[in-house]
Amino acid sequence: MPEPRRIALVSLHTSPLDAPGTGDAGGMNVVLVGLADALTAAGHDVELLTRARSADETEGRTVGGTLVRFLEAGPRASVAKGELPAHLGEFGERMRELEPFDLVHSHYWLSGAAALPVAEEWGVPHVQSLHTVAALKNAHLAPGDRPEPASRVAAERMLVHASELTLALSAAERAAVLDAYAPPGERVRVLAPGADTALFHPAAAAPAARPTLLVLARIQPLKGVDLAVEALALLPEPRPRLVIAGGTSPGHDDYAAALHRRVHELGLDDDVQFLPPQTRAEAAALLREATLLLVPSHSETFGLVALEAAASGTPVVTSGTGGLAESVPDGVSGVHVGSRRPEDWAEVLGRLLADEAGLERLGATALQHGRARDWEAAATELLAEVAALEPDPTAVFGERPVFLHAHPDDESISTGGTLAALVAAGRHPVILTGTRGERGEVVPGELHHLEGTPELAPHREQELARALHELGGVPQSFLGAYSDSGMEWGDDGFARAADDAPAAALSLAPLETVVGAVIGGVERLAGGAPTSVVSYDGLGGYGHPDHVRMHDAAREIARHYGVPFFAIVEPRVDGSVVADVVVPLQGEPLRRKVAAMAAHATQLTVAGDPPRFTLSGAQTHDVADVERYRFAG
Repeated sequence: MPEPRRIALVSLHTSPLDAPGTGDAGGMNVVLVGLADALTAAGHDVELLTRARSADETEGRTVGGTLVRFLEAGPRASVAKGELPAHLGEFGERMRELEPFDLVHSHYWLSGAAALPVAEEWGVPHVQSLHTVAALKNAHLAPGDRPEPASRVAAERMLVHASELTLALSAAERAAVLDAYAPPGERVRVLAPGADTALFHPAAAAPAARPTLLVLARIQPLKGVDLAVEALALLPEPRPRLVIAGGTSPGHDDYAAALHRRVHELGLDDDVQFLPPQTRAEAAALLREATLLLVPSHSETFGLVALEAAASGTPVVTSGTGGLAESVPDGVSGVHVGSRRPEDWAEVLGRLLADEAGLERLGATALQHGRARDWEAAATELLAEVAALEPDPTAVFGERPVFLHAHPDDESISTGGTLAALVAAGRHPVILTGTRGERGEVVPGELHHLEGTPELAPHREQELARALHELGGVPQSFLGAYSDSGMEWGDDGFARAADDAPAAALSLAPLETVVGAVIGGVERLAGGAPTSVVSYDGLGGYGHPDHVRMHDAAREIARHYGVPFFAIVEPRVDGSVVADVVVPLQGEPLRRKVAAMAAHATQLTVAGDPPRFTLSGAQTHDVADVERYRFAG
């Protein structure tokens, strides 16, 4: 028996205790509880982490005894999914207050965005399950539905690159992730869900005289419930009964109202029954009583309810798109309809209902398919997949990240450990430097005479070359002949532009000119498009105008190439440690960072154990043994 592990399953936007079919709860909630309870039964210390939405939400338990912990993040009230990104940092802070876990498994992109940095700080594997791939959903958008924003697409791309493992529910979802986000193929695996075969089983009694068609789904355009209604209207009298069980998803009240109107317009009031969200036991009873389950969704990454129907001996009629091709093997546990035309659905339904013997055979093979996999098998596979994983926080940057810095020494102080770790991992970072820092101060000592002289710029070029050698030979280039803008300290403790900035100053150059220079440098050094862009935050760290200009350019470059932009987090400036990516530095990367910093002898000195560095203005700081970044778009 494997050694017990402490495992966190994270579900920020929806409570695992919510009944599927209510609000944002659906198949993902079933997967969470199924995995968690199977892992708990196997002897592991498992916690389900979710956001507290009311005053009485503190702790709870699943049916299988898994602890559900409600973390304070934003108001104790329901919050629309579109507003939840503002509370991800607070959720992460509450996670940090818990005893560290051995494994963090995030479900849905919001959970991953909050939990990934915490897992990286703990030095444990982070596993991501998206459940719905934004790029795939946008490609198969239902009429009247809203596309997912570009920020979510970018966040999902970041997560599948940064996580040690991404688990897809089906081969179709895995293919969608690889096609949309291009992560290393070996880091995206399929973990098919299971069915609770104790709960979902065939009916003992004979079927009802009137056939029943069942749609068990939330009311939203993606689920395509309107197609089931239109197909029912085309069936001859006496029609089967259509039961639609599930609540209306937030933001889709208009769709639900139109669905009810359409039922009335088609004269189906006596044939269609709308039921509220069902408990698991109630859903199982409906599946046992149904003649056929209809899954008319525009896209599904798997379609768990179809597997549960099969375990109940109830065949499924579906489009067979996406993961439904795997959850419903055509001719085994159901039938695929090759179109979304109501006429085609009506023809298939009529044929199945008219063939009692054929329907019985299909129910028997469906039962074999549905009982072939349970949650214990899924949990065992999950642990097997992560058993040999080693956390690699640098994976988030991809194979060819470009780092944009304004002056020599910034690359070593703020990102030196990350650069060394990237090189050690076999990746290929490049650096573009805006200026030579020729207007900067020089530390007191034997090199102080270079301050303010023409000799300072070439000397700092040489220092930068030595620093890059220490970091593993990172390719670097200057943007051109831009001058250091200079700076002066404001009363607020932040830098601001100097009054005597030269005409060629980087901060005064038109942004489009700087962006063009960066693109040229990227093409020259990286040999093509980068996989990510790294630079300062919107304040330029401590406000230096050249830093701000490079931040602006970095944003444009990330948009130009369609890649993530990561802003450097500088705790020594503002004290913040809130980050999306955390790169702990140990051993060789930290040693290389210290050596690279020491190479910038005109700008700083390094001494002590643990090492501290002193800048030309006499500010002294610890050499950071962790480097942090925020996902900025």
